[in-house]
Amino acid sequence: MKAVSKILSWIFLPLLAPVYAVAIAMYVENWEYMYSFYQDNNLYILDPKAKEVLMYLFSAFSVLAPSLTVLFLQTRGSVSSVMMEKRSERIIPAIMTNLFGASLLAILLYKVPLALQGSRFLFGLAGGSLLAVLVCTILTFRWKVSLHAAGMGILSGFLFMYYSKMLIFPMWILAAAFIASGVVMSARMYLKLHTLGQLLAGYAIGFIGLVLGISFFFYVFQA
Repeated sequence: MKAVSKILSWIFLPLLAPVYAVAIAMYVENWEYMYSFYQDNNLYILDPKAKEVLMYLFSAFSVLAPSLTVLFLQTRGSVSSVMMEKRSERIIPAIMTNLFGASLLAILLYKVPLALQGSRFLFGLAGGSLLAVLVCTILTFRWKVSLHAAGMGILSGFLFMYYSKMLIFPMWILAAAFIASGVVMSARMYLKLHTLGQLLAGYAIGFIGLVLGISFFFYVFQA
């Protein structure tokens, strides 16, 4: 069980949450969902080349850049493990992740036209994730909030907001996201790395951050 918990912790690294979220929205196919392919904001019908570019952007700024930062700090002895189990080790990587997240949001706002299908969801994912990470960073100075739980909150929060705008959507994906969130948080608790309060707080921060982020861009860029 301990090995399974560790594997889950790696599969659902917090940095991967935005990438998983945008990949699910753009690539997961469902027969019931096909009836809503041409409704507003649907990311599935984007041009394949546009999808590739977006995946590169989210992967580079959400995963690659922060990961290289952590690896660099590990070689310097500032971080003992890429999992950064110690609260004090998380501060600098968290600050850098905020900078990368802000850069991603700036690039999206500058390069992605509002007319692009689903653009407001992309802005909301980047902005909401940035907000969640910023709150977690502030809390990290005093408290070891669960970043894994925050990541799952970001993933499920995005899918909740994304599919709430669709007339028809694959319910199983949303259910799977919530179940996976519970499993990952249970794994972190089993490993005795977080308390229940730290897990619930992290999940709430991620989920609420995405709800606010997407709601903000839908309000600002009203059709």
